Amino acid sequence: MTSAALVSQVLTHTPDTFVTPENPTPTDKAAPPSTPTTAATGSNISTSEKISVELPVQNPVYAFANPAGCLLTHPNLSPAEMLAKVQSAIGSEFDLAERRQMYIWNGEQGSMLNVINDPFVYEFSFHEFQHPLTYRGDKVATIFLSQGFVVWFREYGKDFRLLAIPMVDGVLESPWATYVTAYWQKDAIPNDEKIYPVMKKLPCHWVIDAGYVSNETISTMFNLDWHIPDYMTAGHQYLAGTCKEANQISREKIGYWDASSMCGPLAWTILHDTNSFPYRIGSWSKDASAFTGVNPRWDGQPWSTFDPETFTRFSTNEPIASYDFEKNGNLYPGDIIYSFSTLYQTEGFFDHILLVASVSKNNTRMAVSNMVRNYPYEDCSIEEVALYTPGDLTTGAFNYEWNGHGFGKTGTTGFDVLRWNWTTYHNNNQPMQYTIRWGETIETIAFDWKISPESLLAANQLTADAQLTPGQVITLPAYAETMP
Repeated sequence: MTSAALVSQVLTHTPDTFVTPENPTPTDKAAPPSTPTTAATGSNISTSEKISVELPVQNPVYAFANPAGCLLTHPNLSPAEMLAKVQSAIGSEFDLAERRQMYIWNGEQGSMLNVINDPFVYEFSFHEFQHPLTYRGDKVATIFLSQGFVVWFREYGKDFRLLAIPMVDGVLESPWATYVTAYWQKDAIPNDEKIYPVMKKLPCHWVIDAGYVSNETISTMFNLDWHIPDYMTAGHQYLAGTCKEANQISREKIGYWDASSMCGPLAWTILHDTNSFPYRIGSWSKDASAFTGVNPRWDGQPWSTFDPETFTRFSTNEPIASYDFEKNGNLYPGDIIYSFSTLYQTEGFFDHILLVASVSKNNTRMAVSNMVRNYPYEDCSIEEVALYTPGDLTTGAFNYEWNGHGFGKTGTTGFDVLRWNWTTYHNNNQPMQYTIRWGETIETIAFDWKISPESLLAANQLTADAQLTPGQVITLPAYAETMP
């Protein structure tokens, strides 16, 4: 029985410019089987679970374009030949032969296996991809995917590895079947405690044609809504008027034990809820730990968890209270703020992380944040907070509440701003050149830059089914030209 047949049986806003050192400019085909099938959705899976779903195969309409670097048809190569293609695409930066591991863990069997002669699995050591630098593995993992592998990152203690399983005939009859089927299910992972969860990526069209996943499943797995996220609405579900309520929400909805110190997990959760992280692999997608117990001046986090090509960081030692944002550059929805207090923990002073959620009708910058009152009584809450209004240096949380008026002090020794490149691009309102990365489509680019796919196609005279190529340069039109 072929793998394609067996897969049916195994479950599986007026712009102004923020003051930065400079405005960033990122550089940055076999006939389908007669009855393609797909796996049902789930979480952890086992080969003991079975499902069979038959799907129509004639004239398939794909949910997304064929990712850059993918072949148009099934490669019809052996696993060794597929791996050679991966090495060729990666180049000399990483020698896969030197990094290959011969004794590896199989979660389904709960044991270490000698895989030196196993054609259905490869595992490689990539210590340089450990948290917080997992984003560095995006290109390598995406190349593997484009060449016909499914990819999982795994942790063996301090050893960080990349597991690659070729989608070839026989793989779904191998001990690695659930690693393939789980990849093509929404939010699913194999029964393997060593898995380090990261973002999944779109499949090549031939993977759909071969029956490993259906268009319907792909449509549920990948939300590539290009519109600017509504952070404020997403944050409203976490509002709480008392410490008791705030602690309950923090523990039950945010997954953090203490509402008085849950600012980082709250910001991460709103970003996660609004699908606001870039279409790239990175440790930020694993959980809120990237935003928990961090300090950019001490460990570089949370900023160091993100690919530097996706954002600009602005830092100042000026106190945030009475800082003239109107003169120096305003904040915008999506900006992430880290405000510093004292070098060492001092009573009444605190560091804080928050996400700018919206701009009100009177131009006030707003956030959803935890508030910890220490005078004249102690209490805490999660509130819709007015941060500042341009031109007003006395009101708003930055200038008043968090400047010693009942809620302690933050930002006394400066603050950082992480701004996504799409915000800078929108504010500059100028066309720019963009270089295609492995695995990208018009839809993923539109998602990352918050412009419509149609405007991208028109600016580059492309059709909706155009195949992009890694290294190809396209034009992102001036933002105003993308608006209806």
